[in-house]
Amino acid sequence: MRLIRYMYGLVLEGGGGRGAYQIGACRAISEMGLEISMVAGTSVGALNGAMIVQGDVEKAYDIWYDLEPNNVIKMADFYLEGYVDHGFRPDAMKSFIRRVKKVIAEGGLDVEPLEKMVKGVLDEERIRRSSTGFGVVTVDLTERKAVEIYKEDIPKGQLVDYVIASASFPAFKRAIIDGRAFIDGALYNNLPINMVSDRGLKDIIVLRTYGMGIKRRVDTRGLNIISILPSESLSSTLDFSNRSARKNLKLGYEDACRVLENHFRQGA
Repeated sequence: MRLIRYMYGLVLEGGGGRGAYQIGACRAISEMGLEISMVAGTSVGALNGAMIVQGDVEKAYDIWYDLEPNNVIKMADFYLEGYVDHGFRPDAMKSFIRRVKKVIAEGGLDVEPLEKMVKGVLDEERIRRSSTGFGVVTVDLTERKAVEIYKEDIPKGQLVDYVIASASFPAFKRAIIDGRAFIDGALYNNLPINMVSDRGLKDIIVLRTYGMGIKRRVDTRGLNIISILPSESLSSTLDFSNRSARKNLKLGYEDACRVLENHFRQGA
């Protein structure tokens, strides 16, 4: 079912390892031929959004499909693998939380593998040249202010840094830009619908993960919001196993196909 009707905005919620769900949904959106003219994302939504803007949905799909914990966090086998294997049961989570608190006190989890991967796949010039708008949310800890910023307002050479800053989970080592520390945008706005609606888009596709974070109120009057929600529970936000990612990719694709086909079948 291929549909080309309007120019759509796309909003991607933060959600850590649940981000695979979004890319599965984006594969369906692409196959249906929906034209995306503006993308805004927070945290993993910013990472996925950057890949979408530079035209690499399929590459993002492959990255998620083959994801391993050690692609995200240094020594992830030590900190995460045992908990993933046990399905993040309550008893395992208590031990996990104790370990994470200790690591945070020592400066945070080392996400050098994630930063290396992101810098290897994102192309600032391609993102800037794309006709698709792009915005991300992060928080400047040094200046104690929220940052909702569009690609044209990001200083040259720092676009990928701002994407990484958006995904700087509180348990991770802080992202540093120009000597300032940044943290995950989910602490301010985990679902930046406003960044798309403020650009004049009325037809907006929202990809939910129900990740932890603040969702700010938005005046949706006059907006045509198409929400794609998980029809089943997604994995933990800290589960970066390909087993969970593959399940989420499939679910995102199926949910998006169902929601969008029903939406257009009803003549919306």
